[in-house]
Amino acid sequence: MEDFFDNELVNRFEDMLDKNESVYFESDEFCEIISFYLDIYDYEYALKALDIAFALYPANIDLKIKQLEYYVGIEDLHNSFTLIEELRDLCYTDTDYLIATARYWSLRKLPYKAIDFYNLALENEEDEDYIFNCLGNEYLEINEPGLALSSYKKALEYNSKDEYSLFSCIHCFEVLHQNRECIAFLKQYIDINPYSEEAWFQLGLQYLNLNRYEKALYAFDYVIIINQKSIAGYTQKAFCFEKLNQWNKAIETYEDSLDFDDTAAFTHFKIGQAFNKMRKSIQALNSFQKAVKEDPQFDKAWFEISNIHDSLGNNEDALFYIKKALDIESKDVNYWKKYAYLNIQSGRYEEASDSFEIIVELEPNHFHNWLAYSELLISLGEYSKAAEILHKSFKNFNRAELYYQLGNCYFLMKNLDKGEHFLKMALKLNPTIKEEMQEKYSIFLKDNRKSKNPDKNLNI
Repeated sequence: MEDFFDNELVNRFEDMLDKNESVYFESDEFCEIISFYLDIYDYEYALKALDIAFALYPANIDLKIKQLEYYVGIEDLHNSFTLIEELRDLCYTDTDYLIATARYWSLRKLPYKAIDFYNLALENEEDEDYIFNCLGNEYLEINEPGLALSSYKKALEYNSKDEYSLFSCIHCFEVLHQNRECIAFLKQYIDINPYSEEAWFQLGLQYLNLNRYEKALYAFDYVIIINQKSIAGYTQKAFCFEKLNQWNKAIETYEDSLDFDDTAAFTHFKIGQAFNKMRKSIQALNSFQKAVKEDPQFDKAWFEISNIHDSLGNNEDALFYIKKALDIESKDVNYWKKYAYLNIQSGRYEEASDSFEIIVELEPNHFHNWLAYSELLISLGEYSKAAEILHKSFKNFNRAELYYQLGNCYFLMKNLDKGEHFLKMALKLNPTIKEEMQEKYSIFLKDNRKSKNPDKNLNI
């Protein structure tokens, strides 16, 4: 890569611009300079080189092809087409012209035309790896992943170290749902490129997709052998141990990466989760505390710290730490549920009620949120507000439990007519839970309840 950027011609050209001097370049040298800038998407300098080159060589065909590549690069379709037409009879066999024309039709969302021009370019036996990659992209555009895969494989035949081709092949296998075929392909690739870190890593991921964790471990071990500082390799290896319920080995693997891990907070968090699985609360707590020391904005770690304090019976500490999580991420409904639960546990019902108001706003399509909110309001004696909340819940649900609850509200407010009305609706929706509701709402246990209208007797 350093050799690529250390281009003597480009250095001379930029030195000329910096010093505002006039330096002579052959037309083919200008073509090389322009190609360099186009390859790194520096269209500003490519245009400067084109302007200077055309001042010296106004009719040069090779420069016009570079100009076409420039117009295609900046997606100037009008000028691109004008040049394509101008150069067609002169350049119909030129590889660069054919590739630029293919790219033009690709930009125009006409993949079949692009494919035709890429195939014409292949006849010149130049830049085959690049052209086959482009063909693969076009075949994906027309939903032909099999043909795309063949093209990307061809690209690898010309350049076996091209990671773009490698990843594109894997993508095609995934689109085709050919996981085992992908594994066979990667094994063949590794036979040719045994030190390809990416190939071993992708092989491990494919084994993970098949839940073959021992095989995946083998692949990720090779990733780490090739690159002893591969965070991804250590992370996936630890994940394999987690799936095998080998929590101590998972912890050891995570710890092995800490010396060179620039995301140590997440690693400490994963170690804490592993300790949690082993029911080692104190070690888990220490790991989560290390995580938030590394990254004080790590809300998930604060949440886990709150959970551990809750499990240890430290309600006030649990409340303190869940507030920390909420200060960082106020849109996580699970944090609000935990905060509401902890407030209920400590007898802070008003705070819990405020939490539920947010919970139903964040997660309106969860039936139990509305039911729990209304139950809390009833326990606070706020029957009218509970009824209002239940009426709102009917926009999303038509559940008997909510009608039972609403009937309960109206009975508690001494509004027997409405209470009986919603109780009847509840029974009609789901009579099978009658006994459960009788047990839950003792007010329903009274037989032959008399309303203001003697004809309206309701037995449940």
